[in-house]
Amino acid sequence: MLCFTLSAQIEASFSCCSQLLPFQSPFWRRADTPPVESDSSSSRAHWGLARSYENLGEFDEAFNELRKATELDPSNLDAQARLGNYFLLVKPPLISEAQKVRDLIAKKDPKFIEGVVLEASILNASGRGEDEVVAKLNEAIALDPKRTATYVSLSRYYTTIEKPEKAEAALQQGIAADPNVALGYTEYGRFLMYAKRDQEAEAQFEKGISVEPTNIEARETEADFFVTSGQLDKAENAYKKLVEIQENSPESRLELADFYRKVKRVPEALSVLDAVVAENPQYVRARYALAAIYLDSKDEGKVEEQINVLLGLNDKDEEALMLLARLRLMQGRPEEAIKQLEEVLKRTPSKRDALYVMAQAKIAAGLIEEANAFIGDLQRYHPEFLKAGLLKIQAAFAAGDNAAALRLANELYGTVNSAQPNSETSVNDIAEIQLRSLSARGLAALALGRTKDAIADLERVRTLTPNAPSALINLAKAYRRVERLDEAAALYQTAMQLDERDFDAVSGYVSLCIENKKIADAYATLDAMSTRNSGRADVLAALHFLRSQVLSSVGKSAETEAELSTAIQLDPDYLPAYTAYAAILAGRNEIPQAIDEYKKVIAARPSSSIYTMLGILEDARGNTAEAEKNYRAALELAPNSPVAANNLAWLIAESQGNLDEALSLASSAVSGDQTVAAYYDTLGWIYLKKNLYSAAEQQFRKAIETDQRNNKAPNAAYRVHLGMALSSSGNTEAAKREAEASLNDRSALSDQEIAMARRILEAR
Repeated sequence: MLCFTLSAQIEASFSCCSQLLPFQSPFWRRADTPPVESDSSSSRAHWGLARSYENLGEFDEAFNELRKATELDPSNLDAQARLGNYFLLVKPPLISEAQKVRDLIAKKDPKFIEGVVLEASILNASGRGEDEVVAKLNEAIALDPKRTATYVSLSRYYTTIEKPEKAEAALQQGIAADPNVALGYTEYGRFLMYAKRDQEAEAQFEKGISVEPTNIEARETEADFFVTSGQLDKAENAYKKLVEIQENSPESRLELADFYRKVKRVPEALSVLDAVVAENPQYVRARYALAAIYLDSKDEGKVEEQINVLLGLNDKDEEALMLLARLRLMQGRPEEAIKQLEEVLKRTPSKRDALYVMAQAKIAAGLIEEANAFIGDLQRYHPEFLKAGLLKIQAAFAAGDNAAALRLANELYGTVNSAQPNSETSVNDIAEIQLRSLSARGLAALALGRTKDAIADLERVRTLTPNAPSALINLAKAYRRVERLDEAAALYQTAMQLDERDFDAVSGYVSLCIENKKIADAYATLDAMSTRNSGRADVLAALHFLRSQVLSSVGKSAETEAELSTAIQLDPDYLPAYTAYAAILAGRNEIPQAIDEYKKVIAARPSSSIYTMLGILEDARGNTAEAEKNYRAALELAPNSPVAANNLAWLIAESQGNLDEALSLASSAVSGDQTVAAYYDTLGWIYLKKNLYSAAEQQFRKAIETDQRNNKAPNAAYRVHLGMALSSSGNTEAAKREAEASLNDRSALSDQEIAMARRILEAR
């Protein structure tokens, strides 16, 4: 049954403006703030919980607590005003509900300042002009000209309508109104920080602390500023001062540990958190932080240890279940991650991080359409959450749609470069998204054959993050494409030194060693990695798989099979080993056995690539119906998979099927990957069958040019096909030249293609 109650609409529509509740004053906590009452029937208790949830970014929970607070005590005007502003955060805003709250406040106290500020917010949400909104905010200021918070509300309004000069003037007026409170200085410092006027911002933060030395928010804001501006020594001192002011509280030490984690000082972060847990074993926030650090370092055993303790304390702990899902995803077990996340989303359907990780898990499981549905939910519930754009790019890559990935990465990079921090996206988030969207743009360009553009983007990422293994690995891939092999090898080696467990770095380096015939280097690298990862079955399975590739490259087939068998024994879920083993069987023409192995993989985890391989094998043994079935299954999981689209298009064309469908599939393959000559050949073949000779000729020439661009001799079959197109359009002489050229490489042609070439030469 569909539910259209007010609470359901709120839950389905929450979004945050560029600043949370832009015209209302922020919650401002001091060191001497008394604890909130724990009585669940107390309005004050729910009001306190609402403030806590809002500070944590849990807006659905904050809204629910505000409702409870106002229901239990309608005279709690602070909670009423906050609730009214929440109604305005909905897309579209619930103006009538906010007006009801405003009317209630006005009836009880027409001079309640936050009630007047709420009225200004309602005017703005209703589309009223600047003069009317500012007049109402000035009315609020007039009620208490020394109240700094109201000037902050005026400044935030000017910020939303992009009038920074007026926003700055309002903050300066607020400071002048009461120079003895930290709020004005701190908000002005934030404004200056976002305007990239760091020196002035720091001066304002210092002034705020000088007038209120024990103000927690003022000190936290300054500490965050120091991190963002790269002043890490000052940041560390600021966080340590917060610990001192808050009398060594667990919460303050958690902030210090988080700082250490952000700046990659992991041992110090662990030391702080271990001390907190030793003093209070049931302090779950410290255990969440420990598990997150162990996830970052891929220490699966210690992650499991923290999760087990957390679930022992509360088997419905959503954060613990989220951590477990992330662990399973890291272990390559997306189906188990999905089960954990389903439990979380049953209770909190709009939980941002659960939706994000669920989309990642669906992508990892090859369920691209379902992933896109969760990405849609994430954007609907959290439209200001820019990281959702990264998921869209990831889904496009997984679907084989490199052109879409490039377009989405371009769009996100443009958006984030003009973004301002908000309640959904912090300053650090913006920096991360800039890097990741730039990296994605480079990788998409690389996949599309735009190597120069790719290298420019990926070199920029490496410059910005010289110690990030992923940046080095991605650039190495691009350098390999342009034969800068020594530089690529150096990048892989540096990445391995930075993270000895980074499989992508090891895999890239080993494959480069194979390519350069440096087999001894490959063995030495794998031996060293095996020693460092002794006892870790999953890692060792992957290393045995890589060793099998090295052995295969030097023709040691028996040893190759033995390594693959060892990999499967160590980790029965390691699918690449099954895939490689099936490929060996297919190479020996043991196609039935190979199909059986691939079907085992499909039974364990449906995959577009494995369905494609099954299609190829079934086609090889003449089972056209099964081949088509498997190609279609591949495209259901990854609609833009170029290999499946290309092969199905060829199959349809050769079996007298629907040429319009074949044309659509072949065009999709070419759009998805413009570096593969065979895709152009398939498209040209279909045009030829549709008697569109000029279009066919164009595609066959692109196939030949693509091989040449990839430093390969053009496939002789492409020249035969080009000759047929030229012959059909009446250009007999040119057709014969192509046919003669193709017959110079007879071994690359099928009997049918040799016959085609001869017919062209015999034509008059």
